[in-house]
Amino acid sequence: MNYHSLENWHNYFAKNSATPAEIPWYLTNDLSLSEKLAIAKSIATFQLGEHSEGRHLLAFAADYAQANDNPYIISITRYFIAEEQHHAALLKRFMVLHGVKLMQKNWTDSVFRRLRKHLRFEVSVTVLITAEMLSLVFYDALKKATNSLLLKKICEKILRDEVAHVRYEAELIEHIRSQKSSFTQFLTKSLHGFLFFGTILVVYFAHRQVIMQGGYGLKRFWSSSWEMFDKHFSAKGLISAVAENNAGQNFLL
Repeated sequence: MNYHSLENWHNYFAKNSATPAEIPWYLTNDLSLSEKLAIAKSIATFQLGEHSEGRHLLAFAADYAQANDNPYIISITRYFIAEEQHHAALLKRFMVLHGVKLMQKNWTDSVFRRLRKHLRFEVSVTVLITAEMLSLVFYDALKKATNSLLLKKICEKILRDEVAHVRYEAELIEHIRSQKSSFTQFLTKSLHGFLFFGTILVVYFAHRQVIMQGGYGLKRFWSSSWEMFDKHFSAKGLISAVAENNAGQNFLL
């Protein structure tokens, strides 16, 4: 991951932050009671997960940037955190409009926050991308599960942003890992796969009502999740992503 690639990512995030989301907020009451009951807990959990000050991640990014002389990392991380906070704000506004109760605490969110807080930059980003790859499947399911045009538009906005987040984080993680020994790379990727395996099960069984309503049974959710993982962390997927970026194509998948 060279300076040119980082500069491109910085420019992408800067442009995206300056582009307002076109959300039809005038659709203030298009969520049925049955849908509200079905999605309330799941949307509240993801809203909580999107909301973070990101202090520890930014501190880790600053340490990494200084050690590796990569100033773009700090700025990109700030943009990234701001986008996550914006997602939380979009979901919160939707929830308030429709009387969906906000969640103050959730055990899965607490576990992920502890992992990101007490470990260093590489592991922190690894935990983040694990959650975000699965959020891509979840938000796609949520979009298909709801008849609310407002919620569909919010999901579309989040999905566009998260696709870029995952691509950037995957490139960053692969760059960091490439500097390690072959054995350490193998061990790290194996542990990441184990974390991803466990997270798939947690997300599915915690949010299966929305996931199944969106057309993802366990088999499809399982295969779609691992396809997402392989797309970003297999050798074939990485080569394809690098080729696209080098060719000047859009960062989005």
